[in-house]
Amino acid sequence: MHLSTQRLAALGAAASIGLTCTPGMAAVYQALCSGGSECTVTLANGQIGMPGLVIQKDQVLSWSQGGSGSKTDVGMGVAGVVLFGVPGLIGFAAKKHDYQYTINYVDEAGNTQAATVGFKNNVPANQFMMEMMGMTGLSIGEVNKELEPKLAQMKADAAEKARIAALDCSRVVKTYGCSWSAYVAANPAVQIWATKYPTMVPAEKARLRAID
Repeated sequence: MHLSTQRLAALGAAASIGLTCTPGMAAVYQALCSGGSECTVTLANGQIGMPGLVIQKDQVLSWSQGGSGSKTDVGMGVAGVVLFGVPGLIGFAAKKHDYQYTINYVDEAGNTQAATVGFKNNVPANQFMMEMMGMTGLSIGEVNKELEPKLAQMKADAAEKARIAALDCSRVVKTYGCSWSAYVAANPAVQIWATKYPTMVPAEKARLRAID
């Protein structure tokens, strides 16, 4: 993978101002995804896109580097950019190793999942690492402290949605969690009817299979 002069300049600028990404600039990588299959990975607009999966930057809990290659290669590449700017990256010769990044993210159910992105040489690996830092605001191994405390609530919300979805009630009250009280409170006409004909309410609740 070759880096254009414009892209190198962007990386040098990113390093000098704390590794931030230019809005609207997409980074596209030919990489190895989970299972070792070849794939295209895109970092753009606060998203990490790969086949069958889009991870929002706010979903990233942490990310790490591994693989059988030399970790020093990538670290030296970043140091070269930080210390020497673009020339440091240009002089950063490609080395054939295995570089693998694991992205730990939280799905809609509040569960932690993992996706992997791999490279065969250090140049795209180095660039990917810098882009990840800029997009997520997290360094390698750092945990998203804003997301971590929300995990329990996200799991509870997902469990409640699943519970309601599994309830056997009428579609009319399904929107209100199968609750008669919530259904009545949200519908003034039904509330007037229930007040006028209280003896008919139990039958109507039974017909709708409300839970209360």
